[in-house]
Amino acid sequence: MSQPENLGKIWRRYKLSKRTLRKTMDYVKKEYKRTRIMPASWYLSSYNFKFNIAHMKPFLEKLKQKKLVGLQCSSCNRVFFPPRQVCGKCLVKPDRWVDLRETGRVASYTITYLKDPESGEVLERPIICAQLDGADTSYPATLSPDVEFKDTYIGMPIKVHWAEDISGGMMDIEYYDLTEDDAKDLELRKE
Repeated sequence: MSQPENLGKIWRRYKLSKRTLRKTMDYVKKEYKRTRIMPASWYLSSYNFKFNIAHMKPFLEKLKQKKLVGLQCSSCNRVFFPPRQVCGKCLVKPDRWVDLRETGRVASYTITYLKDPESGEVLERPIICAQLDGADTSYPATLSPDVEFKDTYIGMPIKVHWAEDISGGMMDIEYYDLTEDDAKDLELRKE
């Protein structure tokens, strides 16, 4: 790497940080010589992975009863829905189950383009990150099929729509329905 000869003078004169000074230097790409190529195949299906779902059993049992529960961290009081094994903030295992309401808000959303199998036309559907009331985390979900993506907004109130056949899994929440928004700023948006 070539450096200016009077590097110390430049640094003192302009009072540049070392990071900024590094950016002013010339960059020389180093050439690497290939030493070895080893052809191989990875058979990932032959590996055995173990995922312990013991912490999810109370959650799945409540889903069978059409009730929502979250796992609360005893250290920072964050509530996780769906439950997590370890709190990402304080690295403590959450251990308290708390009841959650079936209502929530849209934390974020994106638009997906799906091809209708019958007509062949491309449909624009919103995929949302739903944050339930009482939970601190959000997770990806779908809105009701009759909701247009143009009507979706962050903070939109939603309510759980349960599937007809309950199996005790996350797919029991078929999609989210819209609920009446009582926010006063909606009237201002329409004007």
